[in-house]
Amino acid sequence: MSFDTEACGARIRELRKGNKLTQEKLAEELNITDSHLRRIESGTRTGSIDLLIDIAAYFEVSMDYLLLGKVDQSGKVRAELREVQKQLKRITAML
Repeated sequence: MSFDTEACGARIRELRKGNKLTQEKLAEELNITDSHLRRIESGTRTGSIDLLIDIAAYFEVSMDYLLLGKVDQSGKVRAELREVQKQLKRITAML
């Protein structure tokens, strides 16, 4: 198994878009330039290990998922719980 920079970048882009963040906003949150984030998302560059840890922590995903696309069942359950929490917040806001 090898590290695929394009696939990793695509996962980061998917996470960013799934959270309705612009590249500029996520770059600001991560304290990097938006051009650096664009290169990471396109797979032409990788971030430092520290940056990848920050990205995984920001989106509450495992490094296994971020780097290799591996999803363990606990990670899947956590993602489903986050989605339920978002839906509950939307419903509560409408009441």
